[in-house]
Amino acid sequence: MITRTLDLSGVTPLNRTQIEHLVHLSGDFVSKIIFEHKNRTINGKSMLGLLSMGETGKDPVTLIVDGEDEEEACTAITEMLKAGVVPPKSAVDAQQLMQRIKDRYVTILGDNLVGIYLHGSLASGCFRWDGSDIDFLVVAKKPLSLDKKIALVEALHALESEAPPKGLEMSVILEKNCRDIPCPVPFEIHYSSGHREEYERDGRGFCARMHGEDPDLTAHILCVNAFGEVICGPGITRVFDQVKKEDALRAILFDVEDAQDQLHENPVYYVLNLCRAVAYKREDLVLSKREGGEWALRHMPSVHQQVIQAALNAYNTGLGMFYNKGEAEAFRFDAMKELKE
Repeated sequence: MITRTLDLSGVTPLNRTQIEHLVHLSGDFVSKIIFEHKNRTINGKSMLGLLSMGETGKDPVTLIVDGEDEEEACTAITEMLKAGVVPPKSAVDAQQLMQRIKDRYVTILGDNLVGIYLHGSLASGCFRWDGSDIDFLVVAKKPLSLDKKIALVEALHALESEAPPKGLEMSVILEKNCRDIPCPVPFEIHYSSGHREEYERDGRGFCARMHGEDPDLTAHILCVNAFGEVICGPGITRVFDQVKKEDALRAILFDVEDAQDQLHENPVYYVLNLCRAVAYKREDLVLSKREGGEWALRHMPSVHQQVIQAALNAYNTGLGMFYNKGEAEAFRFDAMKELKE
C-alpha cells in the first residue's frame, strides 16, 4: 500500500470533465484508489464520490493506493493531479488533423489520387494522443514526379507541430500494387517523424532517395483490410486485395526479428507486437496492440501473463513498463519459436 499527502488547493473543485478524466485513468488500474479528506473516504473510481469532494482549500488530501499495480497507479494519478487534471488531446483531434492532411493531399495529387486509408491505432480504436502516431497509406494511379513527392512531404512536415508526440507516418503506393499484392510492396515515397532531421537537412535529396520496397507495407495493408478507415476514395475492398497469409507471416516475422534489440529499449511495443503476431499465426486474427495483449492473456501460457499484463498496463496509461527482464526474455523466446515453426 502507498500513501501520499497531496495539496489540491489549486486544483479543486474538479469539474465534471476533469472528474471523468480522473475516473477513466483510475479505471485503468486494478488497485484500490482512495482519497481521504476531512474524515471522509472517497472512492477514486467513483464519479459521485469525487464530485462530493468539492473544494479542498488548504486542507491536505491523502491518496491511498493498494494493489498489484499500485506504483504505476500512484504515479499516474499524482502526475495528473499536479498537472491540474487537464484532459489530453484525443482521437477526435487526430481525426481533425487527418482531415487537414487529406485536404492538402487532394489539392497536391488531384486526379492522380485514388484514396487515403488510415490504419494503426487511430483506425483500430485504441489511439492515445501521448503514445500513438497517425498512420496512413496514400494510393496513387501513376508514379509521382519529384516535385509532387516534395509537396506531399512538405505538407506533413508543416503540420508536425500539431501532430501527436510520436508523429505521422505516410507511404504512397501505386494502385496496381494493391492488387495481387507483391511482397515486399514497392512505394513511391515514405515519410515519418523519424525522418524529420534528414528531411530538414536536404529535403529534395531525401525525397529523391526515399523510394523502394518495404516489408512493413504488407502488414499495413493487412491492417487496412482488417480495420482500416477510408479518409477519401473508394471502399477498401474496391482498392485492396487480401494479403496472402504466407506473405503476411513473412512480413510480421521480419518486423519482430528486426526489432529484437528493442525488447528492453521499447518493451511495450515489442511484447504487444509479439502477442498480435502469435494471434495471427494461430487464428488469422488481425488485432491492435491492445487487442493482441488482451488475446494473449487468454491464450498464451500463464507463465507469461505477468509480462503481458505489464505491457498492457503501460500501453493503456502511457507510463513506464515495470517488468522482470528474465520473464520478458522467456516470453520472447517462446513467441519467436512459435512464429518460426
